[in-house]
Amino acid sequence: MSNYFMETHHHEWILTNRRGGYALGTGNLINQRKYHGLLVSSDSKFNRLHLVAGIEEKVEWRGEFFHLDSNNYSNCIYPEGFLHLVKPWLRPYPIFLYSALPHQNDILILKEIMMDESTNTTLVKYTNLGHHLLHFELHPKFTMIPHHELNKPGTLDFLNFITEIETPDKFTRFSVQRQDNNIKLYGALLSGEVIPNRYVYYNVFYPWEVMSGYEGIGDQITLFQLGFDLRVGQSNYLLFSDTAIEDAKTLIERIENRYADLPKPLDYPYASDKNDTLLNNLDYNDNIIFPYDNYLKILEFALKDFLANDDIVAGFPFYGAWGRDTMVVVNALLHCPNQLETVEKILNKYRGYIKNGLIPNMIAESGRETNYDSVDSTLWYIILLWKLGKRKQTVKYWKDVIALTEEIITSILHNEFHPFSVRYDGLIELHPDFAHGTWMDVRIDGKAITPRNGAPVEINALWYNALCSYEAMCLAYCQKSRKKYQAKEEFVQLKELVKQSLQKFYQDGYLADRIVGEELIMEIRPNAIIALALPWQAFSQEILQQVLERSFKELYTNYGIRTLSPKDIRFHKKYYGTQKERDLAYHNGSVWAWLLGPFCGLYERAYKGIKTKEEIIEALTSFISTFRNSFMKGHIASIAEIWDGDAPHFPKGAPAQAWSVAALYNIENYILFLQEGK
Repeated sequence: MSNYFMETHHHEWILTNRRGGYALGTGNLINQRKYHGLLVSSDSKFNRLHLVAGIEEKVEWRGEFFHLDSNNYSNCIYPEGFLHLVKPWLRPYPIFLYSALPHQNDILILKEIMMDESTNTTLVKYTNLGHHLLHFELHPKFTMIPHHELNKPGTLDFLNFITEIETPDKFTRFSVQRQDNNIKLYGALLSGEVIPNRYVYYNVFYPWEVMSGYEGIGDQITLFQLGFDLRVGQSNYLLFSDTAIEDAKTLIERIENRYADLPKPLDYPYASDKNDTLLNNLDYNDNIIFPYDNYLKILEFALKDFLANDDIVAGFPFYGAWGRDTMVVVNALLHCPNQLETVEKILNKYRGYIKNGLIPNMIAESGRETNYDSVDSTLWYIILLWKLGKRKQTVKYWKDVIALTEEIITSILHNEFHPFSVRYDGLIELHPDFAHGTWMDVRIDGKAITPRNGAPVEINALWYNALCSYEAMCLAYCQKSRKKYQAKEEFVQLKELVKQSLQKFYQDGYLADRIVGEELIMEIRPNAIIALALPWQAFSQEILQQVLERSFKELYTNYGIRTLSPKDIRFHKKYYGTQKERDLAYHNGSVWAWLLGPFCGLYERAYKGIKTKEEIIEALTSFISTFRNSFMKGHIASIAEIWDGDAPHFPKGAPAQAWSVAALYNIENYILFLQEGK
């Protein structure tokens, strides 16, 4: 098996639209997850359908042929198209260069995959960069099933599919409808012929599903054969969509224009090379292929991958919209050019979902009901209302959000239906049956794995910051309107009480993870970092330095921050095994990339005025160097949800997580802010 196979098989690329749909795959296009595929559609409630797994691709030249594709089976990989892969690029969209064996400039094929922004449509583009006419024979591999499911072996029946082929002006389109679930797919080939051709790919194997304790074998079906020739320098296009394709050329142009302004890798092969140097010009030495300025553009686009109408997708492929994740990501979008309107739309949407003073932790999706199992989501929300106001600076906005914030705070204080309450000392206390009510929310059989009942440290730091945000809103309104507006005295006094009570958390150089009654629960977790990185601070700079130092020694890794110190007996080194085994590790050792954001924020705050600006920039850069270099060298297309707690730190969970990317984007923007001397 080639070294390049081993290098690329665990690298994943991602394409998304603005609807929650996606395409996902590996660097060698061998599907390792059941979620891998060319088109997974989504509706407004994130009900997703896995439609196209891939394409069987046979290339012929002078009677000789080879495959570009590969299928995973339990005992082999067939065909071995990955052997013909010269090089993949994951950004700005997945690009693959293929050749005959041995690799040669005579036979070179560039395959590019893109996705429409506004519809569930994927484009596959083939370009002949070699020296000879080539014939292509393609067989799309259909699944047409909800994306969490598999077609059980032997269940696909040709008679269950209705197909149509039409030839409107200058292109050929086809469609297929699966009768047992009424799922329909549309396709179009810009140039060439489409004819019926039916067979089943039996027992396709998805090893990453099996590693996670799930079923990992399923069937795929092809119903069409697509054939065309490509002259030297010529391209052809294939489209897949969940809606009828009326004008293929216009749709292709729109999709290509979406990516037109994004930087290409430095060694991207734009055209065939008559001097036969194309292969020699490729970078095989792991050099930077996206210079820093281009990397920042790629990173911004990676952040926008998670936009979906007026919401944020928490992560692909598993998640829909989550309130807590959305609030953290919106904070990054505030730094993103031309996204202020998007931020306002998202915050307004969640305002419409407020119930008993709380925004939802998860909006109804995929048949699940809206839930409100968090209080921190709402506290993040209040802070964001203040931050957005600083950008808008209008009297009307300040007046509106002050009234809204007063309603929310009043509900937190006095609503008896909440599974939490405000203690005598102003701290928010989660009731025992709400021990899962923080971001460490995993439960097994209804029992919290990382119980946070009592007064969690980051919840109460957020509570203090929400109260400070309210007071700042009132001050901003007065300054902007030149009218007097007195913040409610009850809330001002409460703010001071909470600030005073936060001091209870400090003990022996760290902050307690929570307070139960009057007992300090001293667990070395990152929640202290979150608490100390917020805009308003209740602790001295000396305490910040102490917490940072211990966090660096016990929690920091190059991929993020551990959720529990390795010195703790409950620490899990690896995130693997069954769902239950993985749940036990999820917040008990696993590394989370999104926590690099507050960690870097705490570092800057701890050493502001003590270290030089250059020293702080150097430190922050070192903390994110692994991710920065991985993007610049083309190793990653996004940032995963979590990593193993101990080295080697392998990525786990969702391969593309919104707040992971948001953290890196925030840090890079702050480094630029410091460099510009602002």
